[in-house]
Amino acid sequence: STSSVMLVLILSTLALYALTSFLFRSFSAHQSQLAKQFAASGQQALSRGDAERAVNDLRTSLSYAPDDMTNRLLLAESLARSNQLEQARSYFLGLLDAQPADGFLNLQLARLARERKDSRAAIDYYRAAAVGNWSGDSLRERYTVQLELADYLLQLNDRPSARAELLIVIADDTATTEIYTMLGEKFEQTKDPTDA
Repeated sequence: STSSVMLVLILSTLALYALTSFLFRSFSAHQSQLAKQFAASGQQALSRGDAERAVNDLRTSLSYAPDDMTNRLLLAESLARSNQLEQARSYFLGLLDAQPADGFLNLQLARLARERKDSRAAIDYYRAAAVGNWSGDSLRERYTVQLELADYLLQLNDRPSARAELLIVIADDTATTEIYTMLGEKFEQTKDPTDA
């Protein structure tokens, strides 16, 4: 009868829906598990200094979980450490689009710009890192960035700009005796005996 056929069709449809739903959940859980396994393997490889292996594992992890920001950041770091600078730069720029004021991302881009001999971009990224957002001891991070920028400016023979960065460090930091000694040595490198 027609009602029996309809009942069989409805029951078949419900059974197929339940099976499909179960398979999808099972597949998603499996993907999530694989993403975690490859991410953990990539982190271990990076901590061992095996950047090439870390790149491969983190790429695989991201193929299962493409929106994982932590693994995207780790992949960018791994690419930089394995000397794949343009790819690292692309990943860091993508992350910076989502967090333009992030101090760490700007610092990584500054270092990559230095590698590419793009001094203007490097200086701009260093300055963005120095005023950027940092987790943890932000004052210490900014201080470290400004010292790195001052050293870079000295390498470029831009002593006045290096001196200006060092003056900012002194104004910002609650310096200890050893920090003042180190800053004095840096002021001497800028040919500034008065501040030294």
